[in-house]
Amino acid sequence: MTLLTNFLVLSKFTDSNFWKILLAVLFVIIAFFAIFGLVGRLVEKIIDFQSRKIDRLMAPLILSGLIDEEQKFYTVASTKNKKYFFKTSLIPVIFIIFALLLWITYHSFVGNWGESFLNDTTGIGTLFFTWDFSNAYYVFPFGIGGVELKNTPHFLLNVQMINYFIALFFAVGIIWYLINVQGYIARMFRIKKLRETMFSQNLDNVDLATIFNNSTNINSNNNNNSNLNQ
Repeated sequence: MTLLTNFLVLSKFTDSNFWKILLAVLFVIIAFFAIFGLVGRLVEKIIDFQSRKIDRLMAPLILSGLIDEEQKFYTVASTKNKKYFFKTSLIPVIFIIFALLLWITYHSFVGNWGESFLNDTTGIGTLFFTWDFSNAYYVFPFGIGGVELKNTPHFLLNVQMINYFIALFFAVGIIWYLINVQGYIARMFRIKKLRETMFSQNLDNVDLATIFNNSTNINSNNNNNSNLNQ
């Protein structure tokens, strides 16, 4: 009996459908890590682009010689970063406030404060496929059964379609604001890095030969000027 059971289990593993499912699962895992890596790389480039904004804000002051001290650079750069953050965050905050006011106004007329703008009956969930997993069960080896289709994408054409606009303004405002927060943090790290490199007294990265050559040239020019004046 034990041999027969082992044979049946082994036959399931050697079934062609099993290997197809296994390859599909491996493909999904590989695709997931590939997409995750691409998204991470994209976020890294966005952060670098956002952090460079402080260079453009501070470059005129540095080049004109108005800032030549470490603490002054940090104070001015931090102030400019805060002002830029508040300036760029004004529109997304207005979007969020507008979504909140629209939500309050809509529910004041409807009277159903428990209604969500996310569900698949009266909210943006109606625009997507949704499934009911309440009766789901496991199917060997990587399957799942008992899942029922709950909703197919469709548009609401009544007053409840206001939930679409509530979700739209709220989502755009939140995402936009979070991007600005990310930019603010990235610029603060950039300020710290520039503060340490521009005003550092570390000579590890300084070409001393160039300094000595420049110094020699200056002394030589001074001597030549002295000789001309005699």
